[in-house]
Amino acid sequence: MARKQTIKEISDERDRWMDVEEVAQYLNLHLMTVYRMLQSGVLPARKVGGRWRISKQELDSWLETHTGGTRKQVLVVDDDLEVGRFFKRILQPERCTVDFVMSGDEAVNAVREKIYDIIFLDLLLPDIDGAKTFAQIRKVDPDATVVLVTAHPDSELVGQAMKHGAVSLLSKPLVPSEVKKLVKSVHKRMPKIGRYEG
Repeated sequence: MARKQTIKEISDERDRWMDVEEVAQYLNLHLMTVYRMLQSGVLPARKVGGRWRISKQELDSWLETHTGGTRKQVLVVDDDLEVGRFFKRILQPERCTVDFVMSGDEAVNAVREKIYDIIFLDLLLPDIDGAKTFAQIRKVDPDATVVLVTAHPDSELVGQAMKHGAVSLLSKPLVPSEVKKLVKSVHKRMPKIGRYEG
């Protein structure tokens, strides 16, 4: 019994303070990226004896404010309301926040406002097609993970969109298990350091 309490005490200590390596692992980031974020004051931390120490509670609070917490952020771009409802129904129970827009312009504006872990982009949109929308999304967020959604996988638009970077392709009708698998395969993204520097 006494040994279990010791392990619990160690666990409690880790919940309070983390070192840089633990933070890198926790955020799924490269160690040097975490150091840069600490040095530029992006992450909440303090130096103790010349070493960075990060309060897990403060880090979780920071995550909530800057990245929507531990929930994955999903953007769905489709001109069919039912498609939006489908994604919300299957992904919200999977710890995802799902934003839904119905045009290319709205999609680009959404990407300007928020960092998404994954974007599901229909190729046939009412204003600008999915290939052009994808090109604009890439300009705003070059690292965006985009999944093209189409009922016509042989469409010329697929080829045009693929020119803007390697992406996944999801065929309609949509299969819930395939959507969930794609979302599970992406990592939670952290804000770019530059976005939070003066």
